[in-house]
Amino acid sequence: MRLILACLFIAAVLLSAGCTGEEQSSMGQAVTEFRSETSGYDDRVEFRFVPDSDDPGTYSATCTIERDVSWGTTIETRENVRYEGISRANPIEIVIPREDPLDRVALEIEIRNTAGDILHQSRTSVAPATPVPTPP
Repeated sequence: MRLILACLFIAAVLLSAGCTGEEQSSMGQAVTEFRSETSGYDDRVEFRFVPDSDDPGTYSATCTIERDVSWGTTIETRENVRYEGISRANPIEIVIPREDPLDRVALEIEIRNTAGDILHQSRTSVAPATPVPTPP
């Protein structure tokens, strides 16, 4: 009986301390999750990172942009770019121009909140949908 009471007491302490709820950052705010969307066009590729929140927030992102993915040619690295007012209606958007509709593009990104917590990490690549034969 004492063992059961001890277990119930420990469970009550954990619940009151908030140790079993939604994941939180070191500042006590709920951690926002992001989902990614990608759209490929002949002249550009659009990457969108949409937070699961309607409340505007401030985030920083570090990303590496590659072109001609098979070779892994890095064309740009952006570090700790600050994005303000980001919400479901106003996501983080990164647009990469294409010189040719057959260009392959990749984006590797890490998004953090103002406390420095990593909220999203991903690598997405876009290539033409239909293979194009190479002349001999």
